[in-house]
Amino acid sequence: MPKNKAVNVGLIGAGRIGSFHGETVARRLVDAELVAIADPAPGAAAGLAGKLAVESSYTDVADLLAHPNLDAVIIATPARFHTNILVQAAEAGKAIFCEKPMALTLEDADRAIAAARSAGVPLQVGFNRRWDQAFSEGRAAIDGGRIGTPQLLRSLTRDPGPFGADPAKIPQWTIFYETLIHDFDTLLWLNPNAKPVEVTAVADALVRPDFADKGFHDTAVVTIRFDNGSIAVAEANFCAMYGYDIRGEVFGSGGMVTMGDVRRSSMRLFDKDGVSSETWRRDTDHFVHGYTAQLASFVTAVRRGEITEGPTGIDARNALSIALACIESVSRKAAIAL
Repeated sequence: MPKNKAVNVGLIGAGRIGSFHGETVARRLVDAELVAIADPAPGAAAGLAGKLAVESSYTDVADLLAHPNLDAVIIATPARFHTNILVQAAEAGKAIFCEKPMALTLEDADRAIAAARSAGVPLQVGFNRRWDQAFSEGRAAIDGGRIGTPQLLRSLTRDPGPFGADPAKIPQWTIFYETLIHDFDTLLWLNPNAKPVEVTAVADALVRPDFADKGFHDTAVVTIRFDNGSIAVAEANFCAMYGYDIRGEVFGSGGMVTMGDVRRSSMRLFDKDGVSSETWRRDTDHFVHGYTAQLASFVTAVRRGEITEGPTGIDARNALSIALACIESVSRKAAIAL
């Protein structure tokens, strides 16, 4: 059987997650080729290109989009640049994988969706938890009716400590836009055909209380009510000293499914100090399969010319609408109707 021609992919953004996505395309996918990298920071694209044996690097996105025989792009820049680059890539006729959040306003989300639709190019958004084996199997159990009707849902994100970032350099509302956005998509996905109708959120600076009066939030809890009567809770904290803790749970009329484990494996050490387990410390370790599977799915979508599985621009907009309601709820100290 003849081998498929490789899908030529360009990477926009050579930071931490962009570098990981670039490595995935270059070294983990057999039917895709990383052909170009762009990043405005001097030397960033060239440095990553050298590590991954990629011939072409640019500081201008327009130059990358003009690269010969380019089929698709991965957008992994800071969130505030996502929408404009996405529109630019769509107008250039390239299939698009965009890291979350796709946009920071509903107007920009609509602009991104419209641009991809007008250009007729696939648009997939980076909600990698859908591709994690445990979460995928959990959704399959729900679809199979094994837990009955969903009634209570839970999703949490606790980033590994110690927290060493400078709060002054973290954009306001990051905990909703970039952290809990994963949980919002997960809860929507695990509650198929249900629509959120009300959001209540509380947030504070419990990790760095010295920045509370500057609008910094490192801890949040969100309650979401759905039109099917179910209730969901999402929570986040920037400093879990024991490791990177990502979990989900759906309780239904006929049972329950749980997903995620902070432990790296089922191995437990029994010694003079008691019983212990190693824990996950980085998202790129915990979700290496999910990150790889989502890009493999994107490559398939590029070949087919459409997204047949995986989160779309509409899914990204739906998660964003909850994030924006959270910001309003915290600001007004009130429940927000959607």
